[in-house]
Parts: sequence; structure tokens; C-alpha cells
Amino acid sequence: MKEQNLKILVADDNPSDRMLLDSMLTQLGHVVETAVDGQDAVEKFDPNSIQLVCLDVKMPRKDGWEAALEILQIAKEKLIPIVFLSGVSDPDILKKCLDVGATDFISKPYNPTLVSAKLNAIARLLVLQNTLSEQRDELSFLNQQMVHDQEVAKMVYERITHSNCLSDPALNTLHQGSHIFNGDVILAAYKPNGGMHILLGDFTGHGLSAAIGALPLADIFFDWTEKGFLMRQILPEINKRLHNILPPNMFCAAAFIDINLHNRTASVWNAGLPDLLYFSAGEPQPRLIASDSLPLGILNEYEFEANIDMLSYEFGDYLIAFTDGVYEARSEDNKIHYNSALNPLYAGEVSGSPFVWLENMLQEEGILENPHDDISVLGIDLTQALNNAPQSKPADVTRGVSEPASFEFCYELNAKSLRNTDPLPYLLQILTTVPELSKRSGEIFMILSEMYSNALEHGILKLDSSLKETAEGFAEYYASRETKLKQLNEGCVSIEVKVSADSHEGCLAIVMSDSGDGFDISHLNFDNLDHEMPFNRGLSLINQLCHKLEITDNGSRISIEYRW
Repeated sequence: MKEQNLKILVADDNPSDRMLLDSMLTQLGHVVETAVDGQDAVEKFDPNSIQLVCLDVKMPRKDGWEAALEILQIAKEKLIPIVFLSGVSDPDILKKCLDVGATDFISKPYNPTLVSAKLNAIARLLVLQNTLSEQRDELSFLNQQMVHDQEVAKMVYERITHSNCLSDPALNTLHQGSHIFNGDVILAAYKPNGGMHILLGDFTGHGLSAAIGALPLADIFFDWTEKGFLMRQILPEINKRLHNILPPNMFCAAAFIDINLHNRTASVWNAGLPDLLYFSAGEPQPRLIASDSLPLGILNEYEFEANIDMLSYEFGDYLIAFTDGVYEARSEDNKIHYNSALNPLYAGEVSGSPFVWLENMLQEEGILENPHDDISVLGIDLTQALNNAPQSKPADVTRGVSEPASFEFCYELNAKSLRNTDPLPYLLQILTTVPELSKRSGEIFMILSEMYSNALEHGILKLDSSLKETAEGFAEYYASRETKLKQLNEGCVSIEVKVSADSHEGCLAIVMSDSGDGFDISHLNFDNLDHEMPFNRGLSLINQLCHKLEITDNGSRISIEYRW
């Protein structure tokens, strides 16, 4: 290693020893400044220029030990080696030198070879220290830049993955990350026809790498929900996207919940998360909705299947879901015992809100202060969901400036299309190109969905609405719907749409007809819309929203006019 020249401060009250060491160090190529005693050394010490200090132990005014302590205090965090000059070999004196911060000793009389070797060793130490300081400063700067970049990315990430729907009174959420980025995600979005879609996901791993997958997931979730796609259509698309972009060792365990306010049902899909707990007001213990599907991103689009549970809820019911960060939480003694700590929740022995009980338990045990894994809890108060259900009302016919629009089209679906396609999102996309209809997209989608459900479920599949009189009947009704739809080999639905509008008013006319046998329409009463009824509300709802409703061909043809 190349020898480094140092600037050295030498303090010795003996002029001959001071001059001798000065001459010796100067011949070795070092720059020397001298001091006559300890006080003089303290006054002449400059941490920005002096690299090494040599102090005699016994000096007037201030001895070497006192001077060393003050010099180290002035140097602060900067490394300034101190070498003591001593002609004694008393172990107690040498120990005290080390105690005050000495790096080495140089014994009198001076040996030029030994002095040169010791200074070279100290020079190497200083070079190493300077290198480490530079690397420390560089790493500190890079770390600050990384934290800043992550904070900015986190802000963008949270804006993408959060929506105002999370503030809905029916939802309670707990979202605690173990890193800057949370590998868990909670998404919620209102559906065009009322109700909401909710997704709780847990990506493999932690931090930024785990959070990256949430962006395409959220993009599809919000976009497809807004367009009116169903849960069974959104899930395969999310799985396909994640399977294509995530590495093989990454996936997303998730629960998807579809709240339908009009028929008081909740469709639940669990893939890889701990059991969801459904608390029914009339049951002592919660119903467990176990995972029966593989997480998102594992299977390709041809292998993926979504096994969906259908629940019918009433006032007082509550649904809670959480990620494995809760189930595998570690206590302060670093032991996993929360599977047993959750027993009161699973046994239905908690009073009040299950969400509040779980949050308090995690808080009291110190889990939220120092999580070993991302922790997310989702609580859905289905009583609040019912209380906040949008009430149907006549369309707003306040006159305003309307852009001219005039078009019509016919959409026909055969048995294969009915099995595999939901036409409503595509119809809504076309109709909302009209600005005034875009403002009323929720009502338009509600009208379309009720008309289409009537044509498909009653006209083609011949399902009986009276099954919905009981909670068990709800599940039976929709299970029968799925079974019959998969087995459908004949039948068709025709949808005729006409839009006409000028600068003053507009009209949307829809005719929905099916190839079924029809039904007895003589007992229908469109004017009596009972929101408490669990079924037979669709046509009454359409009648309230539209200016004209006409049913012909024994119920196989429904015509409406919606004006603004």
C-alpha cells in the first residue's frame, strides 16, 4: 500500500524530545506542528486539518490525558488517532492512556524504524476509515433517495388501490403493513346497479415486490366493476393478467365478495385466505367459508375455476375476513399462538362487533405496533348495507342542455352466448357514450339488468321466484340458475335499443324478448314496490324508473321508454 503523508500535532514539554520527534517525522514525509504542553495542543488542534495527535503523558498546565479528552470532544464523530509519548512502562499509566482513547504508544527514546511502522499502520487505519465514511455517506444518500422514491410510489400506489367506497358505513378495514409497501390489498367499488364488489388480497412476500401485483389487479377490479361486469367475469380476467405478469413463485390469495342489495345476497369466493366468518343473527356460531380454489395467478386461463358460495343475509348479519398475517401473528415472545387466540371468534363467543373485538385483541397484544407480516382485516356490516341500499326513485327529468344523439341496434344471444356472455357491460358502454345517459348510468344499468334477468331466468331457464321466500331458497335458486345455464342448449334473447335525443330532451327505448313460453301476467301490480320483499320486485322497479313499461306475448316481451 502506498504510504500516506499525515499532518501531525506533537505536544511535548521537553524541547529536545519535541525537536527530535519533529525532525524524525519530517524526514518520513509528514507535516508536523508542535505544541509546548497540553493546553497549547488543545488550542492548536483543528479537526479539519490535523490527522494524528502525539501527546506526552506528563506536561504542565494540562497533561496528556486531559488534553486527549478535550481533543476527542472537539473532534466529535471524526476519527483522530491519539498516540501517547512515554518513557515509563507502568501498566497503570498505560491502561489509563487506553481508557481515555489512545490508539497506540511510542516509547522514549524513539526508534525511527518502530515509529515509521506505527505511523504507517495508523495511516492505513485512516485510509480505511475515510473509505468507510465515504461509503457511509453515499449509502445514506442512496437510502434517503430510495425512501423518498418509495414514499412517492406509495402515494401513487395507495391512490390507485383505494377508492371512496372504502369509507362506506358498511365497511370496516384494518390495514397494517410490515414494510413501507403493504403486500395486502383491500379494494371496494360500487356496482352500477347498486351494491358493491369487495376484494381482500394477500400477495406472496412483503414490501415493494409484493405490492407491484396490486396495480394490475386494482386496474381490472375498478374498471370492470364500473362497466358492470359480474364477479364470475372479473375473476378470470384478474387471474389471467396476474398469471401472465407475475413470476412463478408469486401469487395472490384472495377473497372476492359481491354484495347485492336488491335481493339481499352475498356471493363469496375464497382462494387461499383463512376461513371467512359469516355471523348470522339467528345462529350462535359463525358459518365458515373455507378456501376451495387456488389463489390468483397460479392457473392459466383454461384451468382457472371460481367456486362461489351464495349467502342470503338479513338485518344483524356480519361478515369478516382477514389475511394470514392475523392467523399467524406473533406475540411479543415471538411465538405463534394466534390460532388459539382466535378461538372465541370462531366459537361465536365475542360480544358486539367481531371486527372491533379482533382489532382490540391485536392492539392489546402489541401485534399492530410490530407486525411480523402484513395484517389486513375486512368487516362487512350487512345491516348497514341494507340501511344504505339506494331507494328506487323516478328518473330525474329536470331539463338541461342535451347533446343530439340518434342510433339504434339489435343484440341477439343464442344458447351458447347466453351460457358464456354477459351482454350488459357492453350495452352500458354503448349507451353511456350519450352524455345524459352517462350521468344516469346507475339507473340505466339497473333497468337493463332487471330486464335481462327476467328474460333469462324466467323466460329461458324457467326459474321460480317463490324459492326466494327463504334464505335456503335463495341459495337453491341461484345454484339452480348456474346448473341450468351450463346445460342450456336452446333458446335465445333479443335486445333492441333505440336512442333519440335533441337539445331539449331524449328517449331511450329498449325491447327485450325471449324465446320462452312466457308466464301469467294478469296478477302483476307494477305500482306496489315493496323494498322489504326478497323477490318479485324487478318489474315494479323498472316501472318506477321508466316513463313507460309494457309487457306482451305472455311476458316474453318487455318494452320500456326512459326519458330525460
